[in-house]
Amino acid sequence: MNRYLLAGCAAVALAMGSGAANAQAKFEVKVGGDAYFEGGYVDQDLDSGLRSVEFRNRFRLNIVPSAKADNGLEYGGRIRIRAAGNSRNTDADRAYIFVQGSFGQVRMGVSNTFNDETVVSRPIDYLPFGLYDQALNYVGPNGTGGTGGGLAAINRAGCGSIVWPSLAPDVATKIVYFSPRFAGFQFGASYTPNGNSSNTDSDRFERAAIGTGTLTPYFQDELEIGVNYNNTFGGVTVKGSAGYMWGEATESTTSANNFKNLNAWMAGLQVGYAGFAVGGSYTDFGKSGQRQAAGLFNENARVWQLGAQYTTGPIVVGAGWMYGQDQGSATTIGKRKVNVYEIGASYTVAPGLAVQAQYDYVKTDFEGSALDDKANVIVLRTTLAF
Repeated sequence: MNRYLLAGCAAVALAMGSGAANAQAKFEVKVGGDAYFEGGYVDQDLDSGLRSVEFRNRFRLNIVPSAKADNGLEYGGRIRIRAAGNSRNTDADRAYIFVQGSFGQVRMGVSNTFNDETVVSRPIDYLPFGLYDQALNYVGPNGTGGTGGGLAAINRAGCGSIVWPSLAPDVATKIVYFSPRFAGFQFGASYTPNGNSSNTDSDRFERAAIGTGTLTPYFQDELEIGVNYNNTFGGVTVKGSAGYMWGEATESTTSANNFKNLNAWMAGLQVGYAGFAVGGSYTDFGKSGQRQAAGLFNENARVWQLGAQYTTGPIVVGAGWMYGQDQGSATTIGKRKVNVYEIGASYTVAPGLAVQAQYDYVKTDFEGSALDDKANVIVLRTTLAF
């Protein structure tokens, strides 16, 4: 019922905001994007078969056609073309239609959820484009040629890395609503029928044979609500956000492979004054997506983020702490814990062009196993935003 209510509200908002639109409105097409190139050096304890040095890069291009009708209704679309991954292919990780006006904004298509778009956590302007966990790419599961110890599988299925702060389990075809901002507050919601279905795909299966893994990244009928706040008082900037998301886990055709439903919430706060900013967030995924079966153990997944930064002219320096925990090995009693301690700096060389450096100390603790590990990671980076 809730999903139909959300879809109905979106339709009503569109109808109320549209009125008699001008069919001859002229479209304006904007092109922008961002890119980074970085090199990482890793000193890791359990590093059998792993290299110490690696390079990474990514390029994203946004194409946004938009128009404005005589009655003030704005409408258009956005596609984000991305060159990422090891295949050297490009994909479109965002592709949606939007309509906005005095009623707010409605997005229809492949998009972030509301909370993923508006999450407030620790300040990270010294990192590239909102990526909280960039150093973990060098100690995570990509090194398939080595053992990697306890750092070899730090991605929590469907929810980004084990220290990622926002709720979004996936980016799929959905409806998202953003309200106008009232006295600093903005409200929103989203509905995703199938978290494993994007673009022209039409997947109506309620149950699917998804194997015998201990975690599932796939959920159906995902519903989300959230609120964020952004205001300034006498030079003090206050930002905050809170959100809740729930959904039904995609189940196997056999009762032996059922998974816990999605049930997660988060809250964050950030305060800034005279170039200083401090903040953090807490995210609780509970046992979302964990397999339920005899002989398997479940543990709550949680994420803490705390940090501070200082900005003066073209220079940003910052530090942060990230903590994540989950079930680790479902066949062993005990949590998997990851602590990350980080310092970093960014210098804007010219408008849109910056150089960055960061150091992260990463430590994992697997209760009940011998996979405890630690690593020192240094990353040097160049970023481009246009």
